[in-house]
Amino acid sequence: MVVLPVDHGTMLGRVEGLEDPIAAVERFLKLSCDGFLMSPGVVARTSGLFARRDAPARLLTLNSYWRAGHSGTSVPIGDVHAAAALGVDAVKVILPWGVPALERATLVEMVASVVEAAEPYGLPVMVEPVALEMERGPEASAIEADGCRVAVELGADILKVAYPGSPAAMATLCSELRVPLVLLGGPRGGTADQLLAMVTDAIGAGASGTVIGRRIWQQPPDDAASLLEKLYAIVHSA
Repeated sequence: MVVLPVDHGTMLGRVEGLEDPIAAVERFLKLSCDGFLMSPGVVARTSGLFARRDAPARLLTLNSYWRAGHSGTSVPIGDVHAAAALGVDAVKVILPWGVPALERATLVEMVASVVEAAEPYGLPVMVEPVALEMERGPEASAIEADGCRVAVELGADILKVAYPGSPAAMATLCSELRVPLVLLGGPRGGTADQLLAMVTDAIGAGASGTVIGRRIWQQPPDDAASLLEKLYAIVHSA
């Protein structure tokens, strides 16, 4: 699946390129995209755009996180019952990892409660384990791999992950975790060709799709549209 996240305002406020997330949804709905990851407010205000049989999926972000170095504060911004009432297709929670043990315990409890609440509705739960305030590299990937294992043990249906650095490492994660892994993009950086090469390697190693936002909608409109179409072709040619 190719999912376009437009939920960044819940953590980052007025993000460059996403000053109007509803306009972004309207624009990208015209392109090849399997779903949108949105905040509760944007889901509610765009419901009419998805009132058709062939509409893309809607995924709802349920928590936000404010960082302070290697720690931070997680707060709910929605709940599973409201998600079901909104008619979304899945829910997503962020799971910061590499944080102090007490904070990890609170986050694990949160993920477990979301999984439990989602089960009666048949709502898949996407979990995003992330290493905070760390340069990308083996240490960050190892921390996130631990977070992925914990998330799966708690019942996560889908994992949103950073590329672990090589096709071999990606293949190992896919093999061990046994749930769909979708690739996040992170902050804008590198070239479009580098992004496409990374996604090609990840899909070839067993990843199931992408949930990439800033590296798409922070591009000029024509470049963003072209990049999304190319990502869609890579994912759906696998």
